[in-house]
Amino acid sequence: MVVDEPTDVALNQSYAHLIARVLVRPLLGTWVRPNHITVLRVFVGLGACALLATGVPVLEFWSGVLWLGTCLLDRADGELARIGDMRSELGRVLDFYSDLILDSAWFLAMGFALRHGALGGTAIALGVVTSVSMLICIGMAELFERQSQPGVKTFYGLKRFHPDDALFLFALFIWLHVLPLVLVAASICTPVIAAAITIRYFAARKRAQTG
Repeated sequence: MVVDEPTDVALNQSYAHLIARVLVRPLLGTWVRPNHITVLRVFVGLGACALLATGVPVLEFWSGVLWLGTCLLDRADGELARIGDMRSELGRVLDFYSDLILDSAWFLAMGFALRHGALGGTAIALGVVTSVSMLICIGMAELFERQSQPGVKTFYGLKRFHPDDALFLFALFIWLHVLPLVLVAASICTPVIAAAITIRYFAARKRAQTG
């Protein structure tokens, strides 16, 4: 959920936003608030991570189902806030920390899920590296956008796809049984992205101080 209208992806017109908008419209005028949806998202997302961490195939399948629900709820709280004019600073903070917790927890859970496979104990180490890198990515992205001019984003999407829509793919990765490849790739790419965002933040901060 965001307080300020983002300027990328044509003001939240991605496919995921449009679907969520249809689903939450019946909630207008009810007692349900965007923050309720955000809290529900955290519990559903943690449930998805817990099931994934077991490494049990049938539970991993349901982890993917719950994760799809998590991603949809992530869109739903923001859409309800926008169309119901219920944006708030508390909602923005809750949304930030839910992203921080769930996105990093998913990679940590994946590391634990793969500990009995070909990667062995290395999987947990890779999960920790990727999880910490995700924390840095999300935290530094927030700082970068605060330091930058209004409308400047860390990542920009396409017309019908927001960068966060990539999170929907996590469920597909589970069902296609490609988690080992995903974890190895993420453990390499995510630290690089974290470093790049950190550099952008300090560059923006220096420009602001000297400008």
